[in-house]
Amino acid sequence: MKENKITISHIADSLGVSSMSVSRALSGQAGVSDKLRNKVLEKAKELKYAKCKKASSISVLVLHQKALIDDNSNFSTRVQGIEKVLQQNDAQYDLEFVDKDKQNNMYLPYKLSKGTYYDGVILLGRFSLQYADFISNKINNLVFYTGYSPSYDYDSVWFNFNNSAYKQCKYLIDNNHKNIGYLGDMSRFRNKEMLMGITTCLEDYNIEVKNEFFINMKNNYRNEVIKLFSQKNRPTSIICGSDFIALELIKILHDIKINVPENVSIIGTGNTQISSLSIPSLTTADLNIEYSCEVVVDLLLKKISNPCKPKENISIYTSLVKRDSVRKI
Repeated sequence: MKENKITISHIADSLGVSSMSVSRALSGQAGVSDKLRNKVLEKAKELKYAKCKKASSISVLVLHQKALIDDNSNFSTRVQGIEKVLQQNDAQYDLEFVDKDKQNNMYLPYKLSKGTYYDGVILLGRFSLQYADFISNKINNLVFYTGYSPSYDYDSVWFNFNNSAYKQCKYLIDNNHKNIGYLGDMSRFRNKEMLMGITTCLEDYNIEVKNEFFINMKNNYRNEVIKLFSQKNRPTSIICGSDFIALELIKILHDIKINVPENVSIIGTGNTQISSLSIPSLTTADLNIEYSCEVVVDLLLKKISNPCKPKENISIYTSLVKRDSVRKI
């Protein structure tokens, strides 16, 4: 016999409140207290309530924190990818740029401040936890896309830079490199992940980790690069935190008469358009952005349909793109 489906009325009757209050609590609308909202969500989870809503009636707010002007990364590709998948799902959406000052001042996105209702929100990029909490109080279903931090207690989709750096390092080892360095902003979580991947790979293959070959871009890294390559003991290869960093490094090395890949091999991260146009063409890690955008939207739709589901952290693996900036020694 088919089990009866749990409805909003069941939740309302069990709590002794109106169906309208339950509906507002489940959808994140105003008009109910935080205490009642939490009670409703707990009861819905207890009763295994699943909200079914057609994608065509869903409205999504996409917030991003990086200007698209002069974008030298693949950030704009992610924005366009999210839009494409939302359109394919026939979902309504609005896109808004929220800079750091607006985040710090707890700025309410424009259409949200005008009373527009949204079923869910995608935060694209590195938003502060305080701002995510602020938006989550206004829109019930929130998914982070990239900019991951262990402090987040939200659904999130990000790129597995730990695994990516391991693969990048192993490729260099397969090409007989042992003096392997790294260049990136070590204050960012993704770069800490990359450092972990590189050092783990070196240890797995019993190769010495040489911390002096790891350069933090927070410092005057140009001078550090020049100083490092003026020494006899220097890297034969360097993994970079992004394609743009890799191209900056190639330019610095060119200025001091060190050629890539003849004198040193370079690997980037991101597989941006400039990586294939550089001379030499850049070996890099492709982030599989198109697929990740599908995962983000699917995760948000799942969250909207089942607000009580456990939080998920989905990491997308990268794919190594082999080009001309790495040579075998």
